[in-house]
Amino acid sequence: MILAVIAIVPLLLERIHNEEFDRNERIEAAYKQARDLARQGAAKQNEVIESARALLQVVANARTTFNPSNNDCNRFLETIVKPAPWIKTLSVANVQGRIICSSFPDAIGLDISDRPHFYMAVDSGDFVLSDYFMGTRMKTPLITLALAQRGINGGASAVVLGLLDLNWFEHVAKDFVPPKGSMLMIDGKGTVLARYPANQDHIGQNFKDHPLVRDMLSRPEGFVTGIGLDGVRRIFGYLQLPGTQTRIAVGLDEKEVLARASRAMWAALGELGAVAALVLLGIWFGGERMLMRPIRALASAASRIGRGDVKIHAAELPWAAEFIPLAVALDDMATKLNEREQELRDSNNQLRELAQVDALTGLANRRTFNERLADEWKLACKLRQPIAVLMIDVDFFKKFNDLYGHVQGDACLRKVSDILMEGTRAREESSVPTHEAELPPSFQRVSGRARRPDFAARYGGEEFAVLLPGADLDGAILVAERLRRGVENLLMAHAGAPWGFVSISIGAAFVLPSEQDSPQDLTESADAALYAAKRNGRNRVARAAPIMLSQVS
Repeated sequence: MILAVIAIVPLLLERIHNEEFDRNERIEAAYKQARDLARQGAAKQNEVIESARALLQVVANARTTFNPSNNDCNRFLETIVKPAPWIKTLSVANVQGRIICSSFPDAIGLDISDRPHFYMAVDSGDFVLSDYFMGTRMKTPLITLALAQRGINGGASAVVLGLLDLNWFEHVAKDFVPPKGSMLMIDGKGTVLARYPANQDHIGQNFKDHPLVRDMLSRPEGFVTGIGLDGVRRIFGYLQLPGTQTRIAVGLDEKEVLARASRAMWAALGELGAVAALVLLGIWFGGERMLMRPIRALASAASRIGRGDVKIHAAELPWAAEFIPLAVALDDMATKLNEREQELRDSNNQLRELAQVDALTGLANRRTFNERLADEWKLACKLRQPIAVLMIDVDFFKKFNDLYGHVQGDACLRKVSDILMEGTRAREESSVPTHEAELPPSFQRVSGRARRPDFAARYGGEEFAVLLPGADLDGAILVAERLRRGVENLLMAHAGAPWGFVSISIGAAFVLPSEQDSPQDLTESADAALYAAKRNGRNRVARAAPIMLSQVS
């Protein structure tokens, strides 16, 4: 997903760059459009001025036919003004600067000799255009047109004056200013002469400190973007009207200009975002199904193998081709682990047998005997049954080793252990537990043999022990006599013994145990009986007194 994002980001940046470039192009086109509209406005004004100049020329040519002292001149000028709505008044002034004829009777007699357009017309003898100004009586933006009437000597004999208002401004603006657009006319001092859409609050107001107006007055023509007088941010194109200090400006609503570009940009970003989202979702779901799910399954298989479940077959599951080698490797690892686990179990079994079985005789060792005695003790306490122990010692075994060597001594011990195994294999009815199914699982195997009620062990050196669960003292004496006769019947030669063959001495003890007693007391009682048998001549069985272990302690 990170790689997808890294791949998408350059596309996103490129798209943003393209949209920004398109946006700038639109702004540049809006600048040109605004300036072209301003030029159209200026052209319209020039058309109006040219029409007014032609009208002044007609008046100048016809004025000589009228006597300024009668009303014929005034009526003529009124007749000329009516069909020309952009002409406010027409007047004729003598060379001294006094108005002698006018379509506006109140203007007759006014002295305009100090007006720049008047004396410039007199001096040049040609057509002169004043700057726009706010009328003192009419309170509207006006411009004065002056045309000198030449006399016989070629000099100015009179001046025809036309007062032009800005009625044309709104009519012209309606034709080419787009909706939500604006058109301004500002004189050289920053006073608003006209505005479209009309707003009388602005007309005649000076805005020379307004940033937009200040920028317009700083250059004859150009572009500017800013907050207009109506509070709307606009893109303005402006230029200076010829022969005046007045600027005409057309403003386009920036939001409207950029709306299409913004819509296109957001649409493009939305499309790219949707594509990016689809790509990321595709990666997410595809990666989940094709990558993460198999990885989790492989991790689960590895975890099961780690917990010991080596019977799984990961390679048999449906995988993508890329995961099959890993699944096969897991199966191979599981097989190897299974083999090693089996080897470990076999080794543990061998170690367990080595730890529990006497290597020379094949009988259980002393440690295993004590563990078996402890388990049988607990069961006997639970079932309230007796338990007996036989302690056995080979008579004069040291002399046997000295006479025949240790090899023969080992052979002698093995033969004695065989008699013990055979002699304890028969099951005396009195020695069989009544609840054999309740025995602990540890009773089920000793040295790989099935459990028997009687349990023989090599206790140490030439000393052996036999555990008789459930046997009383009479049953224990019966088993002991059988074992003694079995060894005696072997007739193994022993020159060091008084009777010339190998024999054994046995001490027998039994008890009805309780949880407060200890199994060690039973073995000590049987061992004491063994020493009694040896003191009384050997090759015999001696019994311990049938008393409670608490008394023995």
